[in-house]
Amino acid sequence: MESSAHDSNPKSPIKADPIPQSTRLIEIFKFIQDNQLTPKKFVLGFLQNTHAALADQRRLWGATGLNSTMVVVKEISNLVQKSDEGRQAIKIASAQSPPQGNYPKGSYQSSNQISAEFCTENAKQRDYERLVASMPFLYQLLYRLMMKSIPDNNTCIRNEVDDDDADVTTSDRLMAEGLSLEDLAYHNTQKSHDRKEHRISSIARLVCGMIAFARNRRCNGLQMRNGIEFLACGITERVNEWLVYYGLATSRRSATRALSTLSSEAQTELKEDFAQPSSCMVSPIICIDNLDIEQRVHTQSIGHRTRTFHGTWGYVHFPSPELLKALDTSELTVECFKEAMKKAHSLQIEPSMFMPTPKSVESYKAVWKSQIARVMHRYVARPDKPDHAIALDPPPVEKISSSRPNIKMLKLMDAPENSAEGIGQVLDATVQQTGVELEEFFGRLQLMDGDLATCRNFNSLRSLRVPSAYAQHSLHNISFQLGASHTMWNIAASIFKAHFGDTNNSLDTGAWRCLENLGIPHTKAFPKKDFTLMINHMEQVHEATIVHLIKTVMNTQGEPMVEQDPSKDLPKIPTAKWNAIIEQVYIQYCTGEAREEAANRKSPKLHNLLIRLDEFSSVIEANRAMKAGDIGRLIFIWKRWSVMSQSLKGLYNYSAYLPRMVLLLTEILPPSLAKHFRHSLLFSPSGRENHFVAKDFYLEIQNYWLKYFFNQTGSGTKIDRLKNLFSLNIHLASAAIFSQSHKNIMTTKSLNVFLQMANNFDIIDQSPVTNNPNIKKVDNSYIVGLQKIKIEIGNDPNLSRFKLHMLCDTGLGDNDDGEMTQPVVESTGYEL
Repeated sequence: MESSAHDSNPKSPIKADPIPQSTRLIEIFKFIQDNQLTPKKFVLGFLQNTHAALADQRRLWGATGLNSTMVVVKEISNLVQKSDEGRQAIKIASAQSPPQGNYPKGSYQSSNQISAEFCTENAKQRDYERLVASMPFLYQLLYRLMMKSIPDNNTCIRNEVDDDDADVTTSDRLMAEGLSLEDLAYHNTQKSHDRKEHRISSIARLVCGMIAFARNRRCNGLQMRNGIEFLACGITERVNEWLVYYGLATSRRSATRALSTLSSEAQTELKEDFAQPSSCMVSPIICIDNLDIEQRVHTQSIGHRTRTFHGTWGYVHFPSPELLKALDTSELTVECFKEAMKKAHSLQIEPSMFMPTPKSVESYKAVWKSQIARVMHRYVARPDKPDHAIALDPPPVEKISSSRPNIKMLKLMDAPENSAEGIGQVLDATVQQTGVELEEFFGRLQLMDGDLATCRNFNSLRSLRVPSAYAQHSLHNISFQLGASHTMWNIAASIFKAHFGDTNNSLDTGAWRCLENLGIPHTKAFPKKDFTLMINHMEQVHEATIVHLIKTVMNTQGEPMVEQDPSKDLPKIPTAKWNAIIEQVYIQYCTGEAREEAANRKSPKLHNLLIRLDEFSSVIEANRAMKAGDIGRLIFIWKRWSVMSQSLKGLYNYSAYLPRMVLLLTEILPPSLAKHFRHSLLFSPSGRENHFVAKDFYLEIQNYWLKYFFNQTGSGTKIDRLKNLFSLNIHLASAAIFSQSHKNIMTTKSLNVFLQMANNFDIIDQSPVTNNPNIKKVDNSYIVGLQKIKIEIGNDPNLSRFKLHMLCDTGLGDNDDGEMTQPVVESTGYEL
């Protein structure tokens, strides 16, 4: 039986006696000793050596996952604890912990007692310093362990290849201009060693915070801040649970409750600020805009359907104390405002009120030369003595203070402002949020900002309520101003379209052909809802044309531009020659005489180019004046646009509202009140020079954050969440966002293609040929606008269209002109 059983499986393996593990370890240990290594040196060498064979074997280290690695680490820890030094180190680390108790004395931050101050950068740094001071042993252990990776040889640090260092030069030279809307910017440390040291310190602090939280969950300052930031950044709940497990964040419920507490605090602070004596003297300025969001439902049912939320949102801007000290507060009253509005009825409007003055002529001459100088400085050559060269920026006319503004966000209101009834609901909801009594709110002058549609809806509502004996019904204490950015966007779009040209004409040299040769498809010239990109397209066309004019004056139009090393400057030429080239370009192509001479030519080619240069320059100047915070330069442009808008297509409403606002700011209001109105149009969110934005543009940016960024949480659109959690905390939630923008710079390849086109098509008409009937002559919108104003004066000497909605009804039955109290029928054409 045994034999047959054995024969049935003749190939069965014979199991050898296993070699004991101790025996194998002793043999391996002897082999290591024979090679003059220790077990620690062997493991360290195995993990660090870059030999290909070892690297191939090292990839199997993590094959069995994290658990086996943690077993090894645990055994090493147990071995260390067997020694007196190990036990002493553990005892020291265990004895050190952050202070107990509630914030700010302790490390516990309750979600029901959190304040906005807790989320500031100063509070964060203060807590980091306290954490390091309370856990010095663990922090120093981690810090010194990681610092070993940085060599002490400074030469190696300077010469090492670092991706960040490689980008610094190009970034500083070509993209150093900050975002015009930014609240914060990256602070790039120039030295690689300093950047690594900061990173290591941050990691050590983070690990200390994680360990402190794991030992005591009431040490949750770091986790509470991270939880709020992760919620604002759209981290999904599943990822947030993973972060909570490893001690990096607080629970989603705690973060949501904290934001709710912060919203209540923001509402209370808004009411307290409105109750301040300075707010009672001069009412804060309110800026509003509509906000439409689709709340989409995948599976619909009764009461649970896809709907579009039509709401209104805005913020309150408190005037700076410095500005109020410079004004006569006796002129900042509703009585003074009403008196000025009464005088508007008898004001004789003259075309000279919109014409250039000697001061504005000199200012715009400097503007032209600065635009040419910028192009010369950026693409062609630099002066050898910059101090004696023509300035890259025109002289200021009326600068606004760059002090950081005091801004409080309003709560998102479920009331659309796209109708007269809706704007009334918005005003009632705004008054309720400010905590001011109706009689007090409507009894003082209230300045508000909005786009054209908002202004029209408000004027329609006020016209419907005339006459009225109640201040809260008549609304004559409220004055709406046009948003500066929306005004620029609409007029710029109309100018762009007027010079766009005929894409079906192969000989046409309009703006569309310039865009194509700069690498921009003409179909993308007007991107949807991206007016900043449209302005950039206009600036590229404008500056590329100026480059061609400069090279023509220098007699180098046939020579291509040479690609420059970004780390090196452009070639330098004598300052006198540099200035002379700019002067010659200005005289030859940018003056009124040059445009008049071109208009008398048979071919309209040069005429169209010079008119495009002149009108595009006004858009570029308006954009740069707003960034510089120079309201004086901006009003010079507005006066010019007031005339041009009479002839430009698609600006029927702006052709009345813009001249009306210019008259209000320059002719009708008393000096202090007019200055208060002017200086409230722009501000610098970051408190820095040359980083000003229009108030309506700033609100558009906040709308984007709320609508697209903070709404992408993976759980769909929830209006209540946006309304109750984010709308009031938008500044707090986005305080950690670091933004940077780029200069609008054209590449050398793009410029060379454009210059080749300019020479082939002879866009400046240097070799006149027989007039081509296919090229249409573009009208000078300024001259045509003047002609239309003259015609309108002939039909209506008082130019009543420019005075619409200016007169105030001071009481029931007391009205100077019945015509102005009737509802006004305006064009329904859509304008922003």
